Amino acid sequence: MSRIRPIEAADREPIRKLIAGTGAFKPFEVDVAMELVDIALTQKDQEDYRPFVLLEDDGTVAAYACFGKNPMTKATYDLYWIATHSERWGKGYGREITGFVVEEVRKMGGKLLVIETSSQESYGTTRLFYEKIGCTLAATLPDYYDEGDDKLIYLLPVR
Repeated sequence: MSRIRPIEAADREPIRKLIAGTGAFKPFEVDVAMELVDIALTQKDQEDYRPFVLLEDDGTVAAYACFGKNPMTKATYDLYWIATHSERWGKGYGREITGFVVEEVRKMGGKLLVIETSSQESYGTTRLFYEKIGCTLAATLPDYYDEGDDKLIYLLPVR
């Protein structure tokens, strides 16, 4: 059993550990993820970043997602971060929190969710996950992050 709710101040360190513990993100990427967490926690009126956690019955943060509307569009949202606790991979938490994000985007009138990721091998399971949940690879930007590290842009229609 699990539940999803907006993040709270006490979630900050568990979110950091969860993201760092995936093994996919470099330390500076974890820092960037935490910047969004800090903005959401300290600027309550902001609407750019909408972070949520998926909690197990015992209160363990099992998954995290942060999304927001792209302000340059009418109905497109970006999934900025999604991560599942490494010990919970394959248990449906990623699918559950993504489904929650899609439903929230739908409620706000969104039509499209854009997801960006890296072509590096460490993101291989992430890319497989995106394909399994119905995302379409829409673009590849060669050498975007670094030489040999392409930016991959996936699209998930919100129905």
